[in-house]
Amino acid sequence: MKTVIGLEIHAQLLTETKAFCTCEIDVNAKPNTNICPVCTGQPGALPVLNKKAVEFAIMAGLALNCEIHEISSFDRKNYFYPDLPKGYQITQYFHPIATEGYLNLDNGKHVRIRRIHIEEDAGKMVHSSENITESKESLIDFNRCGVPLIEIVTEPDMEKSEEAKEFMEKLRDILRTLGVCSGNMEEGALRCDANVSVVDDNGRSSSRVEVKNINSFRYVQYAIEYEAERISKALKDGKDVKHETRGWNFVTRTTVSLRSKEEENDYRYFPEPDLPILKVSKSQIENIKQNLPELPDQKSERYVKTYGLAKDNANIIAKDKIISAYFEKLVSSKMDPKDSSNWIVNDLLALFNADSVDFNPDKVPIESLKVLMEYTNSGKISRLSAKEILGEIYKNNNNPQDIIKEKNLIQVSDENSLVPVIKKVIENNPSVVEQYKKGKTSVVGFFVGNVMKETKGKADPKVVGDLAKKILDGEIK
Repeated sequence: MKTVIGLEIHAQLLTETKAFCTCEIDVNAKPNTNICPVCTGQPGALPVLNKKAVEFAIMAGLALNCEIHEISSFDRKNYFYPDLPKGYQITQYFHPIATEGYLNLDNGKHVRIRRIHIEEDAGKMVHSSENITESKESLIDFNRCGVPLIEIVTEPDMEKSEEAKEFMEKLRDILRTLGVCSGNMEEGALRCDANVSVVDDNGRSSSRVEVKNINSFRYVQYAIEYEAERISKALKDGKDVKHETRGWNFVTRTTVSLRSKEEENDYRYFPEPDLPILKVSKSQIENIKQNLPELPDQKSERYVKTYGLAKDNANIIAKDKIISAYFEKLVSSKMDPKDSSNWIVNDLLALFNADSVDFNPDKVPIESLKVLMEYTNSGKISRLSAKEILGEIYKNNNNPQDIIKEKNLIQVSDENSLVPVIKKVIENNPSVVEQYKKGKTSVVGFFVGNVMKETKGKADPKVVGDLAKKILDGEIK
């Protein structure tokens, strides 16, 4: 059995106003307050295209290696649903703004992008139950009507749910780097519909099923896995698979049938009569191309080549422009790049991830982390103490030097202070001493650990190790 996966992704564009009117875009506005005759489709109201939405669409197309078309046009997609007051959606069907792009995955797979087109969003339905099949009533907020989107349609090039998840994450990182979309799936700013079919061992393909309502990267993977298994079982049992639209129910982690899948002609597409042909010059496209920021994969590759970072660290830092800016400022302040990347990935980001919040550089200012790294690298404080101090800075934004002084965390490296403690530990463990004398030098670590306990972590472990060897070898009486 082989799973065949294609994605249709809607990305809300970060413009200040809607696609075809001047209504403000504000996700926190009261329901049905940011609406006007244009976005609600009142008779006689005429749309005017948002220039910024076009620029953002071109940026996304270029970043995804698409051909940008100098001439494109808008069409009406006709369907009736409660959240679409006009009874049609303005989109680009016949002549989209961008086609034939691609995005490469980490496993080397080349996922083709069929098209990117501009369209407007519908309203938002709020159900009385998180489980939509159990909802007894639904309310409609039309504030989202007319919010500009780009729809990104892939070819069915993916075979594993993990590839679909990675594609979505890479796409999110690119759109965020460009500044054209927030990428927040939980808020509906990035929405994914997955098209899934299965080819059996005899080459027979099932009907294609579209899965909607997927609102997280994890659920993209889960929904595809569930649907692939459901279709595979049906094929094995000799049953037909309906060509339908199904919804992902994140409560039960199953898909449910919503409706039979519409065919293209069901939407009765025709050219939008109220909008002219969209023309973009070669010079405009080239100007946008020249001003594109460095993309995550390009940045990661540079970090590996220039700074010698581990690939995993480079990928984590490069995918977020706020984290990468923080890293580069730290490096520009004369801190070692590899050491900086390890602190950021292993220690700093772990604090934000534990609280499930986005990275915020104000929580741990660069100067505070720099001081902490310098104290640790010079041996003034232990790595364990440094981790404790970092957590304190994160919680209360305290000065690291004040924390070190208040908690008396400076490491003890004075030989006169440490030798008596080490001797005491050695005297109390004659059997371990015997092992050392028989050639098992690794037991020095045992003595270091016990000295650290005796000094409550304040002893410099390197100094302790060196002194313990000298005492055991009789160099210090």
